[in-house]
Amino acid sequence: MDSIVQSSESLLQRYAQVLDHLQADNLNDLSELLDNRVRFIDPFNDLSGKSAFIGVMREMFEKLDDVRFDVLQQNQSERDGWLYWRFSATSGVTGPFSVEGSSRIRFTVDGLVELHHDFWDASRMMQELPVFGRLIAVIRRRAAYSSAD
Repeated sequence: MDSIVQSSESLLQRYAQVLDHLQADNLNDLSELLDNRVRFIDPFNDLSGKSAFIGVMREMFEKLDDVRFDVLQQNQSERDGWLYWRFSATSGVTGPFSVEGSSRIRFTVDGLVELHHDFWDASRMMQELPVFGRLIAVIRRRAAYSSAD
């Protein structure tokens, strides 16, 4: 069991390192770590297949500038791992933005990523959008806890 966990830890570390250095011109490095049937889930997508996952990443680099992933923390449990990260980029619509989140990563017995499930608050990013963002900000304020101090 220790050898499985240790090898999974090194798989997660390798995956985290690829994400940390991910750019439009090295998406093949990411692709090599993915199972052909990988499932990718985030607040906007739920898709399966390596080409679809790489397509999401490619499109992200086409639509955004200064894209950067910073993996801040890792945690491994057998074939499942968790990454805590910060994503930052610049959009022509919102300008610079940054969001923190986490990803559940699950590996096949062959050591390939079969699940990449992102968890992050998309409303924080949408809040930066013109017009629509003001509505999101109002909803967030009204839904938030207000202390009676």
